[in-house]
Amino acid sequence: MPSLSHFIASRQAGWAELERLLERSDGNGLRHFEADEIEALGRGYRQVLSDLAIARRDFPDDQLTLSLNGLAARAHLRLYRAPAPSWRRLGHFFWTDFARRFRSAKGYLLLSALLLFGPAALAYLGALASATLREALVPAQLRQVMEGGRTWTDIEPGLRPGMATLIFTNNIQVAFLCFAGGVLFGLGTVYALVSNGLMLGSVLGAAQFYGVAPLLWSFISPHGYLELTCIVIAGAAGLMLGDALLRPGLLLRREALARAARRAVELVLGAAPVLVVAGLVEGFISPSELPTAVKYAVGPLLGLGLYVLLFTVGRGDGAAHSPPGLPDRLRRA
Repeated sequence: MPSLSHFIASRQAGWAELERLLERSDGNGLRHFEADEIEALGRGYRQVLSDLAIARRDFPDDQLTLSLNGLAARAHLRLYRAPAPSWRRLGHFFWTDFARRFRSAKGYLLLSALLLFGPAALAYLGALASATLREALVPAQLRQVMEGGRTWTDIEPGLRPGMATLIFTNNIQVAFLCFAGGVLFGLGTVYALVSNGLMLGSVLGAAQFYGVAPLLWSFISPHGYLELTCIVIAGAAGLMLGDALLRPGLLLRREALARAARRAVELVLGAAPVLVVAGLVEGFISPSELPTAVKYAVGPLLGLGLYVLLFTVGRGDGAAHSPPGLPDRLRRA
């Protein structure tokens, strides 16, 4: 067994170097470290773990053992703790990483869109052609309003801020149902998408039958492209969860669900700002007195801008050279 003084003398230079690197990383972490400094920090951490094991064996009651334990703990936190969230990291996620997540989920997005718009198209045709289906699919109060040549979309200017909040809350509820329904092996998500599609299509079909479709379309157009995109994204996230439960592969179902949940949550969080914009547009622009032509143009322009970003941002950037996306602390949410 080496003497304590010999042990300290032979290791002290390495401990001092590790201490120096840890002090330099205080405040900014490893952000400004060069590659060789990070390697040196890793080597110093491994060495101090080895020295700590020897000290615990040979000098368990000495103050040195406590000091080495503290040094090893500090190095571990510096190397392995989650990076602190920052506005820059959040901004990078919403601007770049979300677009990549969106493109990588194209299969789920396509299925989600089919489950929403397929029933909507059938309900539209059914409500347009059949009185029986109109009565079955469209609430009586809405039919009565449309029969009088009006719609329910006129919102007084003084009520628009409150309606924007109400509409935004409703949009969140719909998106949440589409997402959370995935934990029921995807059945809840399928139900939410199909039921919302049937309601949307049947109301539009009835509006066309009663001759008030231009009024309704001018209300829906400004916000509809963004809002329906968010519902499709939330549905895709729910389908991810359901797929993980139905096809876990070699993993346990809870493990497969945990892995899918991370990607699904990132999709839903990334769509949140779009949902906010849709709610504001629906509360303030959709019911406004702007010319109908302007309302018809606003929605496609917003939708086009969104899809240009989703399909172009982050392409060609090497993932290894880009800053991390969503902070791990939020990933585990």
